[in-house]
Amino acid sequence: MLGMFGRIMGRRAPAEKGMGEKVASGARADALARAPSPGALAAALAAYASLVGLSCTAMVAWLDPACALPARTAATAALDPALLLANALPPVLTCLVLLALTRRPLLSAVLVLLLLYVLYVANAAKLAHLDTPLLPADFVLLAHLGDGGALIARYMPRRVQMILVASVGAVALIALRERPWRPLRGLARGLLLATSLLLAGTLLLDAPPWASVRAKEGDDFLVWSPSTSARRIGLPATLVRRARDLKLALPEPDRAEARALLDRYPGVAHAAEPRAPPPGGWPDIIVLQSESFFDAARLRGLESNQVLPAFGRLAARSRHGNLWVPTYGGGTIRTEFEVLTGLAMRYFPDVQYPYFRLTTRPIASLARVLGARGYRTLAIHPHQRDFWNRAAAFANLGFEAFQGVEHFGGAARVGYYVADEALVDHVLGELERARQPQFLFAISMENHGPYHDYPNADPARLAAQPLPPGLDADAARDLQGYLHHLENADRALGRLADALSRRPRRSLLLFYGDHLPALPDVYAQAGFDDAQVPGEQPAPWLLYDTADRTASQVDTASFYLPSLLLERAGIADGGFFDVLDRLRRADAPARRWTPVDDDGLRALSLMRQRGERIAPPQG
Repeated sequence: MLGMFGRIMGRRAPAEKGMGEKVASGARADALARAPSPGALAAALAAYASLVGLSCTAMVAWLDPACALPARTAATAALDPALLLANALPPVLTCLVLLALTRRPLLSAVLVLLLLYVLYVANAAKLAHLDTPLLPADFVLLAHLGDGGALIARYMPRRVQMILVASVGAVALIALRERPWRPLRGLARGLLLATSLLLAGTLLLDAPPWASVRAKEGDDFLVWSPSTSARRIGLPATLVRRARDLKLALPEPDRAEARALLDRYPGVAHAAEPRAPPPGGWPDIIVLQSESFFDAARLRGLESNQVLPAFGRLAARSRHGNLWVPTYGGGTIRTEFEVLTGLAMRYFPDVQYPYFRLTTRPIASLARVLGARGYRTLAIHPHQRDFWNRAAAFANLGFEAFQGVEHFGGAARVGYYVADEALVDHVLGELERARQPQFLFAISMENHGPYHDYPNADPARLAAQPLPPGLDADAARDLQGYLHHLENADRALGRLADALSRRPRRSLLLFYGDHLPALPDVYAQAGFDDAQVPGEQPAPWLLYDTADRTASQVDTASFYLPSLLLERAGIADGGFFDVLDRLRRADAPARRWTPVDDDGLRALSLMRQRGERIAPPQG
C-alpha cells in the first residue's frame, strides 16, 4: 500500500524497518510491470498534443487579427484550416519542447497558452497605436527597456494586468504542485525533445514538411508591410516568417548606379579637408527632437489659432514646413537615425529598429562631421540611457558624451516624464558653460503617451483644451491630455528660441516632431482636414537661425534634414551629405513620393552603411 501511494504521488514511500530491501525491490518490480508500452506512451503524447493544439487553435481563432473577425461573424468552419494550422503549430511545438524539458504536462500547456495570450495582447496594442504588428525585433527591445517595462505597462488595460497577475500566480501554483509525468523519462524523453526541436527547426527554416504550409500563404506575406501580413496570415506565422530575417545581411549595392548618380551631380564627393571656420566662428547647433510633436490643427474641428502659437511665431521667421518621417505613432529612433545619418529607412526594409542592427559598429554621422570641425558633440535625453539601446548607438554614431535621466535629478515632471521646460533649462545650461562650438542633440520625453490619467497635470488646463466635435469620452480625454503636453512643448520651444536669440554667438535651432502621437480613437472619430489616413500625415519642422530671419516653407523628409542643416551652417562634408544636399534641392517630398534618383541614392546609402568610401568622379 505504501509503495502504491508513493507511485501515485510521484515520490517513493519510506520503507518500514526490517523490510527495506524487500519493499524497495518490490516497488521497482511493480513500477516496471505498470510502465506503459511505447505504443501507449506515443498515444498519450498524441492525445496531449491534440488537446493543446485544439486549445491553441481556439485562441488563434478568437484573438488573431487574421481570424478574429470571421470567428465572431461566421461559423468556425468558415475559417481557413491551413491558416489555423500555420498559427497553432508554433505554440504546439513550443509546448512539446517544454514538456520534454519539464515533464510537467499541465505546466507546459498553461505556460504556452499564457505566452500566446500575452503575444496577442501586445500585438493588439501595437497594431492599434503604431499600425505595426509584434515582430521578432521587439523581443530584442525587451533587453533594453531601462525602466523595467514601466513605459510599456502603462499602455496595458487594467483588466489585462489583472488577468496576467492571476495567470502568473496560477503558473507558480502549478509549478509547485504538479509532479513530473513518470512515463516521460530516459529514452522517451530524449526522443520527444529531439523530435520537437527538429520539427521546430524545420518550421523556422521552411524545410519539409512545412514548406507546403508556407506555400499556402503565397502572396499573402508582404515583407514590406508587416501589418498587412499579420492581418492576412496571422501573428505566429508572421513571427516565424520574420524570425528568418533577424540576421541582417545588407544587399550588395549597385555601385554602377552609385557612380552614375555622382556623375549626374559633379562637384560633390571630393573628400575635401575641413575648411577654417568663418570670422565669427562656427554657430552653435541645437537639434531638438520633440516627442510626438504634431500640428493638431490638421484634425477636423481644430483651427490653427487654437494650437502651437510659439511654433507659428517662429515659423514666420524660419525655414519650416511638413516633414515626412519613416514611422507612425512610435518608433522614434527610425526618424532619429535618419536625421543623424542621412540614411533613409526605406532602403533598409527589413530593419525595424536601426539602433539594434545598423549601429553595431562606428558609422558616419552628423556628429562625426561636426566633431571634425571642432564641435563638442553631446546627446541629451531625460530618460534611461539604455532605452532603445541609445547609449551604445550614440557612441557608435560619434557623440563624445550622452547625458541621460541621471543628469536630471530633481527636475520637474509633467505626466510620467521629465518636463520639456526642464530639458530646455538643461540645454541652456550646457550652452552657458561651453568654451567651443556646440552640437547638442536633445530628445524630449514629456509628450510620450499614454495621454490619460497621468500625474502632475493641471486639471484646469486639461479641461480647457479645445476639442473637435463628435469625440466620445475616452477619445476626448486622450486628446486633451495630449494637447496639454503639446502646449508645454510649444511653450518650451518658444522659450529656447528666445534665449538663443539673446546669445552673442550665432545659433541654429533645428526642431521637428519625430512622429504623430498614438491616438487611434481620436483619428478614427475626428479624421483629418485632408481626409488622408493617420500614417500619411506629416510632422512639422523648422530651422531657426538667430542671424537670419528669412522665412520660407520647405516640405522635406527627415533624412534630408542633416544636409539642410549643414548647408545653413556653411559646413561642407565633401562626401555623402553634400550629395544628399544636391538631391534635396532637386527633390519635392510629399505623401507617397519616391525620392529623386531613388536607385542611385539606395546604392549610395548601402555603400555608406557598409563603410565604403564614396570616391569622386573620375576624369
